Amino acid sequence: MRAIDDDTPMWVAILQKLRQWGPLPESDIGRMIKPFIVVTDDLRDMAEEGYIEMAFSGDEYVITDTQLGRLFLEQEENASEDEVEKAEEEDR
Repeated sequence: MRAIDDDTPMWVAILQKLRQWGPLPESDIGRMIKPFIVVTDDLRDMAEEGYIEMAFSGDEYVITDTQLGRLFLEQEENASEDEVEKAEEEDR
């Protein structure tokens, strides 16, 4: 069996912070997203998927969400709500 590393929970947490605060420096995201350890490669993966944009400003990247990132976040949040409702129905 092969282990699969799913970054979706970390990506959702990052996109939620960007929705809440707007564009953020990379260092702020790293401090705000606990217990996840966010490295530049993780953010580059998100940028390659089109969920965020990374712009170099000063001595670090400033991270901004994209329309695709907001849609991904909405989809993941709706999927989580559906799972909760389904579990509640099964408990009845």
